[in-house]
Amino acid sequence: MQDPALELKVIHLVRDPRAVASSRIKSRHGLIRESLQVVRSRDPRIHRMPFLDAGHKLGGKKEGGGGSDYHALGAMEVICSSMAKTLQTALHPPDWLRGNYLAVHYEDLVVEPIKTLRPVYNFPFVVSARNATQALSAWRTALSFPQIKQVEEYCQQPMALLGYERAGSPEEVKDLSRTLLRKPRL
Repeated sequence: MQDPALELKVIHLVRDPRAVASSRIKSRHGLIRESLQVVRSRDPRIHRMPFLDAGHKLGGKKEGGGGSDYHALGAMEVICSSMAKTLQTALHPPDWLRGNYLAVHYEDLVVEPIKTLRPVYNFPFVVSARNATQALSAWRTALSFPQIKQVEEYCQQPMALLGYERAGSPEEVKDLSRTLLRKPRL
């Protein structure tokens, strides 16, 4: 990540941890294994005393996840510890991260999506119309025809779904006036 040739930019979507906990509990069946893995990865030196016991039902409901609520909340200890480390790094960034990190609040994205996304679109890079056109077809001159055919072989299904035609010949690839994109299925 520290290699300047990577030109790495980080867009970090952040959300109120209480909302994350609520989502994890609501999705308890989908996230129970993941929550257990997160809890098991916890550093035993940092473990705090839980407010709830393993049999606690969220909100006092008679039905509910019981232990799965407990594990979802236990996972939050690890998630928040990791979040704190990440945010401390963002506040005091190493040289390679300085100017290359953008935090976006989920709440802002939901309430004011256009206003919130404007800086997100401008953050990763600045592309002029000329650069975009060159970048669009750079692969056609950078890759050899056998390399192109290998990629097409590996990626035939997604290429078909996305509307990308397979190249028929080296000449077709080099003819930049011809597009290899038809109307996609998606």
